[in-house]
Amino acid sequence: MRLQGKVAVVTGGGAGIGRGIALCMAKEGADIAIPDIQDANAVAVVKEVQALGRNAVSMRCDVTKAADVKASFDRIKKDLGRIDILVNNAGMASAPGLPFTNNSEEDWDTTYAVNLKSVFLTCKEIAPYFIERKAGRIINIASIAGPLAAQTMPPYSVAKGGVITFTRVLAKDLAVHGITVNAICPGVLWTAFWQKLAQYIADTNPAFKGMTARQVFDKRIGDIIPLKREQTPEDIGWAATFLASEEARNITGQALNVDGGSVMH
Repeated sequence: MRLQGKVAVVTGGGAGIGRGIALCMAKEGADIAIPDIQDANAVAVVKEVQALGRNAVSMRCDVTKAADVKASFDRIKKDLGRIDILVNNAGMASAPGLPFTNNSEEDWDTTYAVNLKSVFLTCKEIAPYFIERKAGRIINIASIAGPLAAQTMPPYSVAKGGVITFTRVLAKDLAVHGITVNAICPGVLWTAFWQKLAQYIADTNPAFKGMTARQVFDKRIGDIIPLKREQTPEDIGWAATFLASEEARNITGQALNVDGGSVMH
């Protein structure tokens, strides 16, 4: 097992991509901690992890608040003994904004806080611990909305672009300590995020008039993904598991697109 004896923290691991990451890492031997503002969801995933024979804990945590992050990490180290892997998965979609003037100041502030500020707070909290141990893996979940500059949701797109840039800054800062920092950019997944976006497109774009949200989603798959298939939380989970493993020890500062070929560079 690639992560045997490791402890992974997956923020927002109670649903969607975060759940997929938590379960994939558990299958490879990691114990799992899930700080999540939706604590009932996190408890359910803890039970799934435990059913795989791994230890797991969860706690309610608002990752936009430094005090919450510190308290959660302190508890994880107490309950599970250590932290080896940090996956910054917690996030939220912004209100659609096409044109960008449709978005409010609150849209920008909230989206930035959850998707970008939270990554700064968790990394600031864990960095001294990883530096002292001269080891650690940080994996930030970004999005292809960053490199694609998605017009349908400007605050989200810009925030995820910021996650990619911050990943590279951290990778440069922490490499001397043996710590790797990478990002994953998921493509198109049938999660609550895309269900809402697809419905918005169906309601506002004449080209999709009369289509259901799922029909819009399937059309987008055909239009923008060369492999013509949607991605799954498990796709992201196995990519994260690889980046957390010893096999990826010489990979840092990268943004890995798991998107069926939507973004190629």
